[in-house]
Amino acid sequence: MFTLTHAGDKIGTTKLERGDPSTYSVSGEFQNMGGAKALSGWIKSIGGAEDDGVVFVALNTDFALTDQSGNVIKFAEGSLISIPAEDEVFLDLIGLSEEDYKEYFAEHISAMDNDS
Repeated sequence: MFTLTHAGDKIGTTKLERGDPSTYSVSGEFQNMGGAKALSGWIKSIGGAEDDGVVFVALNTDFALTDQSGNVIKFAEGSLISIPAEDEVFLDLIGLSEEDYKEYFAEHISAMDNDS
């Protein structure tokens, strides 16, 4: 389980169950207090945007992703996406380091190897 924080405050958690080793990207369902509707309001309050009912924000340096031990996992780009009408929230991250990807998401690499 991974935790996303903003300015030190916990936003929610995710398993980051999907990934693409070729781009060192991961994504997953995001769990937060209050659900998608509450998160959408918060995203808008920090400068996020809305497009056709989908509310999203590009992650900046105020956001941090940590593992269960509190170790920071760096990434190049990311988005937090909320769809209130469907009560769904997703976290997408791109550009993890090769070392972090191998450490935390080895199952994504082996799944891709098995698909070849």
